[in-house]
Amino acid sequence: MDAFKLTIIFTVVVSVGILTGIMLIAQDMINNARIPDVERGLVSLKAPVSDSHPANFTVTLSDGKTLYIQNNATLYQNILENQTSIFTCRIDFNNKMTLIDNAEIP
Repeated sequence: MDAFKLTIIFTVVVSVGILTGIMLIAQDMINNARIPDVERGLVSLKAPVSDSHPANFTVTLSDGKTLYIQNNATLYQNILENQTSIFTCRIDFNNKMTLIDNAEIP
């Protein structure tokens, strides 16, 4: 094979590899809900999940936002009602909910 054909084949293989990598990363970001978010507010209510969301606990803020906690009873117990907190969250677009990863008292 001459150099021109090898250059074309190499360019096509590299281009397909890069596009595949971009598609895999984008799909992973959407499916695994790794989109960060920060919420701040007064906790008006916390309770076990009573709807169909795949989480264990809910935290409702005074502005009406509902945040969810998955598999972390210690975090749920440390959040106090009628207290303002800053929540480090991630957005789960597939299940249409915001998941709390961490809570801090300002």
